[in-house]
Amino acid sequence: MKTENPDWPTDDGSYAGLMIRLAWHCSGSYRGTDGRGGCDGGRIRFGPEGDWMDNGNLDKARMLLEPIKAKYGSKLSWGDLMILAGNAAVKSGGGPTIGFCGGRIDDANGDDSLLLGPNAAQELIGPCRTLDMDGQCLNVTGSAMGPTTLELIYVNPGGPVNAPNDPVASGADIRRAFSRMGFDDQTSAALIGGGHSFGGAHSFTSGFDGRWTTAPTQWTNQYWNNLLDFNFTLVEVEVNGTGTGAMQWVPEDGPNIFMLTSDMAMTADSKYRPFVDLYANDIKMLETDFSTSWYHLTSADMGPATRCIGDMLPVPQPFQFTLPPSPSTLPNYNPVRTAIQEYIEANPETMAGFSDLAWGCANTFRGTDYRGGCNGGRIRFSPESDWESNMGSASLVTALESIKADKGFSDISVTDMIVLSGITALEKSNADLVLPFCGGYVDAANGEGSDGLAPRIYDTPYITITDDYLVKGLSMEQVVALASAPMVTSQWYKDLQAAGEDSTEFDEFDRALLEGDLLQYVEKFASDEAELRVAFESGWTYMMKADRYGEFNKNACTGVDTQTTQTVEEGTSSGYATKTVLSDMIVGGLIVAIAAF
Repeated sequence: MKTENPDWPTDDGSYAGLMIRLAWHCSGSYRGTDGRGGCDGGRIRFGPEGDWMDNGNLDKARMLLEPIKAKYGSKLSWGDLMILAGNAAVKSGGGPTIGFCGGRIDDANGDDSLLLGPNAAQELIGPCRTLDMDGQCLNVTGSAMGPTTLELIYVNPGGPVNAPNDPVASGADIRRAFSRMGFDDQTSAALIGGGHSFGGAHSFTSGFDGRWTTAPTQWTNQYWNNLLDFNFTLVEVEVNGTGTGAMQWVPEDGPNIFMLTSDMAMTADSKYRPFVDLYANDIKMLETDFSTSWYHLTSADMGPATRCIGDMLPVPQPFQFTLPPSPSTLPNYNPVRTAIQEYIEANPETMAGFSDLAWGCANTFRGTDYRGGCNGGRIRFSPESDWESNMGSASLVTALESIKADKGFSDISVTDMIVLSGITALEKSNADLVLPFCGGYVDAANGEGSDGLAPRIYDTPYITITDDYLVKGLSMEQVVALASAPMVTSQWYKDLQAAGEDSTEFDEFDRALLEGDLLQYVEKFASDEAELRVAFESGWTYMMKADRYGEFNKNACTGVDTQTTQTVEEGTSSGYATKTVLSDMIVGGLIVAIAAF
């Protein structure tokens, strides 16, 4: 961390500040609105992220890490390496970390970051520049955007574009931006102030220039004390005696330090101010809060703790919404399916309802950040049970719970029954469908973890559908096939074609299947029911199994079809991506290697 490289100099004898910035900016693109962004994939190596003005000169940080990447090759992803480098940088100055969640897979290009902007596709789901709102992107109702400004990670450091140099207005922007990642005021403050214990800014990179503390390579709480101990004055940044137009804050009578307007927000904003006093007087509390916030920042896009690998894993954190493990021995599901089938036969009006219930349960899954999915059965609780798309689910859940109690299925989870009821209903609707079941779903204790997972609605149904399948990880063909549930017949597509785009017989989302690239699959399935079943079965199976995480990031349900009748059909692979296994030995050795470079 302190060995000088002639191709890029250290700051104050250390690369710690640079590596912290690399890890922060690689992770900080994450947004909870649709799960996009984050360091999984390591896409900061490519455009558009690598070209953002906020990421200037971070290519130099990656250049410094290249010898380590070359040493470990494919066993170590760039995503994992950049986060490890940030952790090592914090520790090199005596700072705290609680652990490391390994298992990121590198993308081959930056395509999955295109919808972070700036481009025309991003404007469809996160309109900003087309509305002349760049700098106020989060004020656009329904926008998926994470930062206030395109090409920045969070906020304008010099204050909002409509209120430059205003710390109070900056505080409001910080709150909105950090909330998109799941941070509250305290965790946001701890992360900002803890991160600004290290390093500084350079005019040739950001336009600002200076250090936040007099010990920029050491972990201290001086940042907080500086905010309290000095009166700061707004000045223009100068380079060689010439003003640059950038404005920052310096103490009137104090050391050679600086603050950004976004730093001054910590004292000017009434909700952040208590944490300035807290951390200025209690470095142990700062260490606790920063270390957990840093782990949240760098791991938010990795999903539940069960997806993390390595020998430095902390206990599961609240933001990971980790479920208990599946039972080691599965119960007998044959009588469960029989009981569900008998209920449907006695109550035929519930056939479509159970199909909808299972789909609504799984429909929250996001392949972008591995959140959501049916495991846990959170559709039983608010907020999911309150969503318009899940209206009527409560009575069906109650019916399954009654079956469970009446039949004495004490070793069966309600979530198992939700998924199995959907499969039973669909196979009863269409005798040619074969849908595998993977037993071992568990029940969550409450609905925590569902916030932000409600169906996203954009300007048009077509945009909504095409964005949704990308977020889930489905193919366009699978999405069009799944729309025909519960009947899953070619006739549905024939009727849709006959009705046309202006029909009221089908809803606006069904009619949107007649548009653009979706239409080809409507035409295909209208004439080929066998192909429809193949696409439906693969899409349904993927969604029901997508969140069943197993050892070393493998999907626990790949190729599994748990017996639910006397005849067992071979299961269908979920096609879920498997992470590169980062061995415990490699992780331990990496920290030593990074710290020593």
